[in-house]
Amino acid sequence: MHHRARVERPLLVLVGLHRSDKVTLEAGLLNLVLENCRAVLGRARFSGCGIAFVRCMPQQSSPTEFQTYPAWYQGCEPTRNDMVFDVTQASCYSNSEFAQAMAHNDGNFTIAGLFGETTCLSTAIDAHHRGHRFTYLSDASGCANNGPIAAPLFHDAISQVISVYGDVMGREKWASFLQPRREAR
Repeated sequence: MHHRARVERPLLVLVGLHRSDKVTLEAGLLNLVLENCRAVLGRARFSGCGIAFVRCMPQQSSPTEFQTYPAWYQGCEPTRNDMVFDVTQASCYSNSEFAQAMAHNDGNFTIAGLFGETTCLSTAIDAHHRGHRFTYLSDASGCANNGPIAAPLFHDAISQVISVYGDVMGREKWASFLQPRREAR
């Protein structure tokens, strides 16, 4: 595969980097994933990649219900230049503005974060069916323990499933393909 062509200027999509009772990763694994997401985010900003944050929000029971937004994990906060998409279903494509942003970016994106077994996997399948190219950063993502299978083993299995639909790699390899942003003269 020609990874360089795929990751030169992808949109970085960070999933679930907000405090939520849905995050069930054990503390050590959560801290490792967040540390790796911070590194990926820093590298993407340095390289001038577009950045999108995706929040998994509960559906409002009524239009007049006051919507509260969870706090972002420290060091994983969006800036004014970043996009923020709220989803109520598993796939990022369930947000029509996200789908539109992907269409404008030729579907070239990199995805990482929490909810690897739901949001990242669903988004990978939707991207594949749309003919979009993506890279899943397995070491900057985490999966919850969903039963008798240990979380790391479950995460490895999810990464293998995602590899059927797109590229899977580690954050350092991905970062090695990115070029620093060229400053305007």
